[in-house]
Amino acid sequence: MTRKTSLEQTVAAIQALDLTPIKFKATRKEDGYGWSAEHADRMEAAYKRYLILHAKYPHLPLAPERDIDRFWHMHILDTRKYAADCDAVFGRFLHHFPYLGLRGADDAKALKEAYRGMQELYAHEFGEPVPELQNDVAWCSVEPVKGSAAWCSVEPVQGSAAWCSVEPVAAAAR
Repeated sequence: MTRKTSLEQTVAAIQALDLTPIKFKATRKEDGYGWSAEHADRMEAAYKRYLILHAKYPHLPLAPERDIDRFWHMHILDTRKYAADCDAVFGRFLHHFPYLGLRGADDAKALKEAYRGMQELYAHEFGEPVPELQNDVAWCSVEPVKGSAAWCSVEPVQGSAAWCSVEPVAAAAR
């Protein structure tokens, strides 16, 4: 059931969200993204702005930048907190649809348009562009062979692909 609140009340509820546990998890290399505390703070602010855009424009498709989406994923994975936060902010569960862009050429085009629209709307509403991806290394996978680890990084150019390699330390130790 959706309750009626003013936009100002919704924005205040978004700003009041305590996302400290989400940032903590995102900074962990072992089971998070390995983000710096500063990047996690930037993504928290950008994520809250993303939620504000959802509140202000509930019928627009909004495709966030990758790290904002990753922050959202971390929030969703804390299922009880996410459900309680959604109820406190929106009065309903805010669902995530992870398939946009994956269902053919028209869908890929829709994703690009939603992403471009999100970029423009964010800049218009907040007077600055969406924060960029963090360019340092983050943990991304389970160990493929006992004693070694896989690591990922995003190339410094926005929108480029991620690459992965196996840490050479374990091989050299043999």
